[in-house]
Amino acid sequence: MFWRENRLAFFSVLAFIAVMCATFYLRHVPLEILWSALLFGMTILILFVLYRYYQYRRRHAERVRPLVPEIDLKAESLAEADMLQLLAEQKDFYEAKLARVKQFDEELTDVVSIWSHQMKVPLSVLDLMGQTGDFTTDDIKEQTFQLENYLDLLLNHLRLNHQQTDYRSTKVPLKALLQRVVRKFAPVFIRKNLRVQIDGDAVWTTDEKWLALVLEQIISNSVKYTKTGGVVITIRPDAIQIRDTGIGILKEDLPRLFDHGFTGYNGRRFQKATGLGFFLVKEVADRLSLTVHVDSQINQGTVVTIGQKKAS
Repeated sequence: MFWRENRLAFFSVLAFIAVMCATFYLRHVPLEILWSALLFGMTILILFVLYRYYQYRRRHAERVRPLVPEIDLKAESLAEADMLQLLAEQKDFYEAKLARVKQFDEELTDVVSIWSHQMKVPLSVLDLMGQTGDFTTDDIKEQTFQLENYLDLLLNHLRLNHQQTDYRSTKVPLKALLQRVVRKFAPVFIRKNLRVQIDGDAVWTTDEKWLALVLEQIISNSVKYTKTGGVVITIRPDAIQIRDTGIGILKEDLPRLFDHGFTGYNGRRFQKATGLGFFLVKEVADRLSLTVHVDSQINQGTVVTIGQKKAS
């Protein structure tokens, strides 16, 4: 690198010495004077090389030294300019990557904190059942169902943020998929005496596993906050609409519904929300090129519409 940057200067000095020696020889200058001039020229060349090499080593040390704000590197050649640009791009890339890692770490800390708090509720109920002996098989199933849901929520959150998460698009019959999701929540529907209705059918090309996660989170919220009535699911070629007769969502909470960790008034009121459900729904929907829209009125229910983004 040092030789490539300075070879033109070296050749220039050598050419100058050669011309000087040729001139002295052609003019029959005494040999002692020729050798003196040659020695002087070589001395200048050696000093020049040493000075340039010192500058090169100093700049090299600054480049490889950990970057700190007070160092202002200035390129003195095209090669150095390219190297400094490359270093700046790498620095920006790794700073952005580090910021994402820090954000994920902070979010994960919040998630685990909320998740562990929610896990304590069914665990405490199971412990109380064991101490009193006052329980039925349905009671145990209900609490283990809650534990399973919370565990799946955490695992899906981790998978969603994993770099190797894969998405496999296949032809997905929506009615059959929704029937499987509803069967998962059948014990809750039966226990709360809620009806469920699925109308229509369509086939989408999407990732079945992650679409099922979206539907599970939405139906889970519908069942959780619905006391009477039920859930009606309407399937159209371009959208899936899930309508419940639950307690509804405050109008001022709707804009922040998909924010990470946001529980809203209902979550604080009933102490059952982790603030992850709708966050995961929006994250997965974006990756599957789906849209999610929520309409709701207090004490009149909530309508969640999942649609396919139109190709631009």
